[in-house]
Amino acid sequence: MQELASRYGLSLTAVREALRLLESRRVVSIEHGRGIFVRNDPGLLEDPMAPIKGMEIRSLLELLEARLAIEPELAAYCALRASAAQAKSIRELSDLMEAQMKRGEEHFQTDVRYHQEIAEGAGNPLLAQMLSVVADLSAQGRRETDKLPLMREKAASYHRLIAIAIQERELEQARALMKAHIQDMINAIQAKGSCL
Repeated sequence: MQELASRYGLSLTAVREALRLLESRRVVSIEHGRGIFVRNDPGLLEDPMAPIKGMEIRSLLELLEARLAIEPELAAYCALRASAAQAKSIRELSDLMEAQMKRGEEHFQTDVRYHQEIAEGAGNPLLAQMLSVVADLSAQGRRETDKLPLMREKAASYHRLIAIAIQERELEQARALMKAHIQDMINAIQAKGSCL
């Protein structure tokens, strides 16, 4: 470590932290008393989310269960951490989506942006990335849930209420509403007997 610090003009603390990070990402192996070794792993530089992105999803229910595990917490964190501008944007996206639905227009992209904005407002890039992967996998599923009776209207109502809870900094309300929103879709799919 001393050699690296000297060679690059860094403090020992900075070198130690960098090596810990590289070890946590499985780039290097630190063997005390022996040295630091670069791992021989051909997949080293691949996207860490690649195994998830490439998996086969057996049903829409699996996707919704994944969203249920992530999105209520994102909504709560968003209510806690979002800037006033982010909270306003979430509300505006909710209003836009509702207007698009009433006019019979395509609203899928607005729906995706709404959920992405909540993820960004939560201030946790790892959770936001996890949601992004699930959202990519569930594009077709979102269109399928839209076909269920009254689902569009319910989604618009949930989105509006979640946006209000976020604007009013009501963490528990935002969490509960997002959970109810996703659970409502799960219940509707189970009632229909649909496993896409």
